[in-house]
Amino acid sequence: MNRLVGLIVLLAISTHAENGYRTFTTPDGRTLKAKIIMFDSATDKVQIEREDKKKVTVPSNSFSEKDQAYIKKWQVAQTFMSASKFKLDIKRKEVKSSKKPIEVDLGEEGGGGGRRGGGDTGVQVVAIDKNTQYKYSLLMENKSDTPLKNIILEYRIFYEQQKSVLDEKANKNRPEDSTRPEQYTAVDQNKIKDAKVRVKPIDARSTQELATASVTLLNRSASREWGDKIDLKSNLIGAWIQLTMKGPDGEELVREIATANSIMKKYDWDATQEEPIDENSVEKESTSEETPD
Repeated sequence: MNRLVGLIVLLAISTHAENGYRTFTTPDGRTLKAKIIMFDSATDKVQIEREDKKKVTVPSNSFSEKDQAYIKKWQVAQTFMSASKFKLDIKRKEVKSSKKPIEVDLGEEGGGGGRRGGGDTGVQVVAIDKNTQYKYSLLMENKSDTPLKNIILEYRIFYEQQKSVLDEKANKNRPEDSTRPEQYTAVDQNKIKDAKVRVKPIDARSTQELATASVTLLNRSASREWGDKIDLKSNLIGAWIQLTMKGPDGEELVREIATANSIMKKYDWDATQEEPIDENSVEKESTSEETPD
């Protein structure tokens, strides 16, 4: 249900534009009900539609200071929700990759050779671990003349990682004095890494890039299975990012982007986090101490 939030909010804004008349007050205390159609920050003029459907364009200072602040917040909300004025792009980046041999001491007689057999003795390489780190980069481009601030960014990185688990069934009749190690099996895990940060203000006609923390995926290739040293696989599924800010009436506005639309259909945004991360692991330049309005 939460994956429909962005659409619901967009529809809510459209409804507000059609039916959301509010009371505006002039500096001398007169009032009228109208809704904003357009605001030009360059000329500081606002077009409104009165209840009689007549449209008029007037300077924003034709209204009270409170209404002027509302008009500017309305403009910010329109910019934030516009895919053409506030563009988002997400990319996956490989941080680094490394391989590491896994050695075990098979003893003088080979210890039974493990599940795949063999009579090797001494210290032997039984598997190769390949660790690959990935992160995602979100490029935010403000193509408007309206600065954007007080944006909160949350992300979810979804991936699958197998782990080795003791195979109770396979070890049921294992002799206690056996020199062969206990047998393990690979079990699938659905993993999530997430974080929530405040985005620095994005000036008019500017861009800002924010990187997520990295996730490490392990792929193990076992030349001979030895205890928990078995084949393990992983799969990086993708990232889902949500940006939120408050609208002029205090409502929550949501923009979201994912590396694939299928992620927002298959996964639940509110899924429980399985792998906590250090809150300082997000790149420092992407955060700000600014206090929301």
